[in-house]
Amino acid sequence: MMRLLFCFALVSPNIVIGQHLFNNDSVKVFFKGFTNIYNCEKGTPLCFDGSVKITPSNNENKYYVEVLDSVSRDQGKLNIAEYLEHPDGFTEKVFIDKFSFIIKPLPKTTIFIGTSISGEKINTENLDIKIGLLTPFPKTNFLITEYTIIANKKALIIKSSKITPQAISFMKALSLGTNINIEVVYKDPLEKQRRIQGSFIL
Repeated sequence: MMRLLFCFALVSPNIVIGQHLFNNDSVKVFFKGFTNIYNCEKGTPLCFDGSVKITPSNNENKYYVEVLDSVSRDQGKLNIAEYLEHPDGFTEKVFIDKFSFIIKPLPKTTIFIGTSISGEKINTENLDIKIGLLTPFPKTNFLITEYTIIANKKALIIKSSKITPQAISFMKALSLGTNINIEVVYKDPLEKQRRIQGSFIL
């Protein structure tokens, strides 16, 4: 029978602790209401304080981290564990690193049409639609699955991640100064579906 040993102080001399990257940055911050990406070069991240949920990705050393909705504090702790296999079949669980991280609310998520954000006038020569943040960090990697354009009591539903010829024709047929409302459905790396609305001026 395989035995499991919990060791908090033992560190094998041949274990090299790699750099840990949070959302493609070395700053130890996880954002609430967001699927954070955590790259751990060595070992497996574990959380025992109930602050985050960790899900392995399909890529080696890459994990998805979600701050639990019930968490109100602004810090949490992670442990990095290494599993060592001995010749006799004994598996040893060794903790090779531990550190604190900061919990922050995610900056406001925004719809972009070209370079314009909600409340601004759009340029009909650039109608590309995107979801993102006004800040460069963290990188969102949101995928649009559907969007609805509403103007003059008419609605056009587009099931695409990009602006389509149909959507472009719909908006270009409107008069200058028309208010356009857009509702976007998008998903995060864990396939969780989210919605966001914005209003623009033609």
